[in-house]
Amino acid sequence: MNGTGIITAIVGRLPDVVEARKIDPLELTSEERANTHFVAETASGRQLRVSLPRGTELQDGDVLALDSETAVVVKASAEDLLLIKPGAEPVSWWAACYQLGNLHRPARFRDDGIVTLYDPLALQILRGLGVTVERVHEPFVGRRFGAAGAHHHHHADDHDPAFGHHHAPHHHGH
Repeated sequence: MNGTGIITAIVGRLPDVVEARKIDPLELTSEERANTHFVAETASGRQLRVSLPRGTELQDGDVLALDSETAVVVKASAEDLLLIKPGAEPVSWWAACYQLGNLHRPARFRDDGIVTLYDPLALQILRGLGVTVERVHEPFVGRRFGAAGAHHHHHADDHDPAFGHHHAPHHHGH
């Protein structure tokens, strides 16, 4: 991992491949994690050139490079978000979900509610529906659903005979 090559695949996920290695985090926003081609610098100053297959979205915990001592791991940056929580009235909750879709807002589903990137118009509309909306500063992570969230990323061992694997692709729930 000398920084001269191009990263073209995700090696694995934390904690699966790291074991006793030092972690060198690569902190990225949600927009940066959605890019498939970029140059970035890890926390230790390692320069990375990334060129992933189209449609790949990096997830918090994806391992991009690995050697005997260090693992370069994606870390989702804290961002300005809206956290929408279900209230006592289900119709308001459903209307809030509908409006997020109507506004084409990216959304991540978590146990405590739905998060979307902060937007003043979305905040105004959601508050008008009577749902609980809180502005938070944390990573934009959680489950995705629907066609927009159907992107699958391939791990380095999915199709490469050089890794000794000749099996069909396996899917990971991230």
